[in-house]
Amino acid sequence: MSPPKAGPAGTMARRSIWQRLSDGIRLQYLLFVALTAVAAIPVLTLDIWEAQASFEREVDSVRERHLLVARNLTSTMSRYVVDIKAVFMVAIAPGTLNPDTPGLTQLLDLLDFVHVCVFAADGTIEAFLPVKKLPTPQEIGARGIADLRALAATRTSDGGNDGPILSNLRRDPNGRPAFYLVKALPNGRLAVGEVTTEYLVRLQSVIAFGERGHAVITDANGLAIAHPFKEWVARMQDLSAVPTVKKMMARQTGVDQFYSPAFKDDMIAGFSFVPESGWGVMVPQPLSELKRRAREIDLVAWVVGGVALAVASVLSLIIASFLASPVRRVAATADAILAGDTTAKVPEFVGLVPREIRRLGRAFNTMVESLQRRNAQTREALKQAELSNNAKSQFLANISHEIRTPLNGMLGMVELLRQTALDDRQQRFAETVTRSGTALLGLINDILDLSKIEAGKLELEHGAFNLATVVAEAHELFIEPARAKGLGLDMVLPDALRLNLIGDQYRLRQVLTNLLGNAVKFTSHGQVKLVVSLAEDRGAVVVLKFEVSDTGIGVSAAKQAIIFDAFAQVDGSSTREFGGTGLGLSIVKQICAMMGGEVGVRSEVGVGSTFWFTATLRKGAPLSVPMAGVEPRRSAQIAAASGRKAVRVLLVEDNAVNMEVGRGLLQSLGCIVTSAVDGQDAVDLYRSGLFDLVLMDLQMPRMDGFAATTAIRAAQQRIGDKTPVLALSAHALPGDRAKSLSAGFDEHLTKPVTRAVLAEAIAAWVPSDSANLAADAQDQAGVGELAVIDPGAIGRLREIETAGNEGLVHRVLQQFLADGEALVNEIARAMTAGDHVAVRQAAHTLKSSSAYLGADRLRTCCVRIEEAAANADGETENGLLISLRIEYVRASTKLTSLLGGSTPL
Repeated sequence: MSPPKAGPAGTMARRSIWQRLSDGIRLQYLLFVALTAVAAIPVLTLDIWEAQASFEREVDSVRERHLLVARNLTSTMSRYVVDIKAVFMVAIAPGTLNPDTPGLTQLLDLLDFVHVCVFAADGTIEAFLPVKKLPTPQEIGARGIADLRALAATRTSDGGNDGPILSNLRRDPNGRPAFYLVKALPNGRLAVGEVTTEYLVRLQSVIAFGERGHAVITDANGLAIAHPFKEWVARMQDLSAVPTVKKMMARQTGVDQFYSPAFKDDMIAGFSFVPESGWGVMVPQPLSELKRRAREIDLVAWVVGGVALAVASVLSLIIASFLASPVRRVAATADAILAGDTTAKVPEFVGLVPREIRRLGRAFNTMVESLQRRNAQTREALKQAELSNNAKSQFLANISHEIRTPLNGMLGMVELLRQTALDDRQQRFAETVTRSGTALLGLINDILDLSKIEAGKLELEHGAFNLATVVAEAHELFIEPARAKGLGLDMVLPDALRLNLIGDQYRLRQVLTNLLGNAVKFTSHGQVKLVVSLAEDRGAVVVLKFEVSDTGIGVSAAKQAIIFDAFAQVDGSSTREFGGTGLGLSIVKQICAMMGGEVGVRSEVGVGSTFWFTATLRKGAPLSVPMAGVEPRRSAQIAAASGRKAVRVLLVEDNAVNMEVGRGLLQSLGCIVTSAVDGQDAVDLYRSGLFDLVLMDLQMPRMDGFAATTAIRAAQQRIGDKTPVLALSAHALPGDRAKSLSAGFDEHLTKPVTRAVLAEAIAAWVPSDSANLAADAQDQAGVGELAVIDPGAIGRLREIETAGNEGLVHRVLQQFLADGEALVNEIARAMTAGDHVAVRQAAHTLKSSSAYLGADRLRTCCVRIEEAAANADGETENGLLISLRIEYVRASTKLTSLLGGSTPL
């Protein structure tokens, strides 16, 4: 089971929690969680149930209460309608107005009548009874009277045949909301009574629930009679679109929920209607108020539950600690034993400790005593094994160094010999020696790789490389051997897989060359084919599949099961006919496993074989410069033949044979070689000279390569130099390269080195531009010392002279010779006085004049002195003074000969 995924902000924290859970939970915590959960689950369940139930109870309570209020309001309003109709009939009972009826006016005023009047058939006021004011026909208007006559003629059933008709909400002559009672009288007369909405507004205003609970009264058409929003009442807001109002208009009674745009909230409302008038009554309240009240009840429940849970947690912690304490003591004893305390024992448990834990303690002590006896025996056996293993490792280190040193001399000398004029017979002899030495070197490498694997010290590098380059190099190695046997050698690499990757290109190349070498060796006719394909693309990671097919002798099914084991061969006859140690495929299997892949074979005896392996590699960014190691031989040849200035190499080697071989190989690449026989000699030469590359042996007298490199790096830090230093050693055991890199070396080259390896190192570590800055041009002999003066600089001065400045070169040279010696003496004087400012100024002046004349050696020496003076590094200054004097003498001698008319520079 994998840990749960998390967002970027909480990924690390959740991963840490998951890791802790994966490592195991402490017993005390486990018991605490279990006991607390037993107490917490019922409490939390009740709290959650109460949270839901409290809200439902609030809703049920509101349903009943609001419906009751709505019904009570409609009952009150129903009596009001009956009362105003009855009083209106009393006022017009004789067929005309009877204002003398005792208390009639007061009763009409109490019921919010404005007036009662009788209109004649022609619309004139025949009689009136003013309550609040006297309307005139002009105020009501002919149209208004006609509407009232039409209303009286409808004769609805609510008032009976003799009762008056109550109009819906309409505006009076002054624009205020009002109701009208009308009744048709004989002879075309019309009795009219105007009633205000004040009573209904007062009735609505006294209804309130919570913060925003209220009542709403509408007429039969859904117009607002009474509402909390007074402006809605004034403009008789049409509420007929509200679903609950529609139900009231349909003369329904009940409870409803709806969204109120006015309050911007969900509402619950009880609603009803007035049968006598069709008015609707609604009593809404926001649901949010009910939820808030329910939350208040919930809070109380949660507080009570929290207190109960806290009490349960404390009790659980006490019980868990009591049960876990003896188990922790057993675990602490085990930790003490692991830490080396051989006398640690579990104490005898007494008291209330459970019986099972007591038995555990006694059994643990017995087991510890038995283990102590066995450990003593194991330590003794391990000591003997370590002594044997150390002896083996030391033997491998010594034999590696002792074999590689003469091999380096042998192969190097043969390579130099092959570059001389040899006849065909001598050339064959030299090639035979080379092949034999290379085979011996391969055997040594296989044995060392196997020792690394057995020791668990075989490590992969993680560098950037180009897949196409690695595959092409491995393929190129076997083109000539395959051609010599008459075999075809094909390579298939899709364009999509010409990728830049990150991994160990050297081990990948080792696997490819091993499989290709076996295929060519065991195939006598036909062809060998290398195919690279994409097995899986995981985004930032790719899984590549490599297949090497041949038409060779094949491998039987029985041998396929063991062919990747160490020392295994196809059969006995293949050992005699083809040779080999049987280590190659075993090493291939281990390397493939380390690269996250697999290896396998498909084969048929007499038909051929297909060896395949997979490798998991990370995608790399596009490389901005060619990778080191890409076509090293051709790169070195191009560098040597392109006319670039020679590379100055400081070769440090105490072995005379290796020194001669190294010098010959480097000079064959066009390098200027300065040699040192030990580390101290190398440090002295470095401080007094200018070099592009240092090749350093490790085991030397007086000062070894590690100490010498440390001293050179310290000098470089003071002067800002970045000359690369490469280790040159016969050591090839696990950790040798890492040891060299950690000591300050830029790279570790293993002896024997070939011309191609040196060419690759020069191409990788000495770019052409830095070589041009560090070294002068070769003289016309091709190998001697560098030219002191750049002829190009003198040529540029002569071009200026021919443009009208006759005698310019002569004057400039005379001035340089006149000032140069004084500046050198000033630098020496200032160094003696410790005046770094004066040293820097004089070196800067001499540097400028040297640059004009092309005295690059002298100029570069001045640059280094100037940098040392800027850092107040007196030791480096004094070390460079001798070089400065030598280079000045060389430059001045050349310039003097030029003034005297000797051979041009």
